[in-house]
Amino acid sequence: MAIEETSTSLFSTFTSFFLPTAHAEEPSPEASEEVPAAEPEAEAEEPAEEPAEEEEEEEEEPEDQAPAIREDCEQNECKEPAKHFKHCADKVEAGKGWHGEDCVEELFHLMHCVDACAAPKLFKKLA
Repeated sequence: MAIEETSTSLFSTFTSFFLPTAHAEEPSPEASEEVPAAEPEAEAEEPAEEPAEEEEEEEEEPEDQAPAIREDCEQNECKEPAKHFKHCADKVEAGKGWHGEDCVEELFHLMHCVDACAAPKLFKKLA
């Protein structure tokens, strides 16, 4: 599998191989199996106005700024660790590395740099 340059960061591309991604909007298959079918009589008793009221009360969640800040840190302040990680990943993908070689050390250096850069910026946004 070749590493492709896309709009996503190298960090998120690499970690997506190891960590699952959860999406809050997608219903889980287990939840649909566990919910018993509602009886037609119970549905008729509920007032029709409740869903409209729930929509009005529901507030939009603010956009998470962390991914954009982390990617900015990776592209601007962590260029050197990102370059080493990409070089290692390309070498391993091409089969030129030693047997069993992985790029975990380079990944940890990149993660540490991105975390150190992004943390103060994220905390400023919270305050």
